[in-house]
Amino acid sequence: MSRSFDFMLAGISLIVGIMLMTGNGSFFMKGGNSQLRKKKYDEKKMEKGSGLALILIGIVTFIDSYTTTVAAKIGYIVVLAVILGGLVWYIKNKCTK
Repeated sequence: MSRSFDFMLAGISLIVGIMLMTGNGSFFMKGGNSQLRKKKYDEKKMEKGSGLALILIGIVTFIDSYTTTVAAKIGYIVVLAVILGGLVWYIKNKCTK
């Protein structure tokens, strides 16, 4: 990926993450079967968890834009997998009503 794409991806994820964390980005959580999701999950906790995950992804992507080694790229993928795995765990265990 080019560095400018990395900066755009990091910036967008930081902005959306901050909006979700402050409670102003609930429209990003719409879609899918929202009625079933509202019955099963606490929406505010999901927004906070998703916002934190997006902020972390933005920070890691920004740092990754300055690395060039293969080991750093593998580390980036591993960190992304850990963040997404943590988000799934958080939603399944902490956001369930």
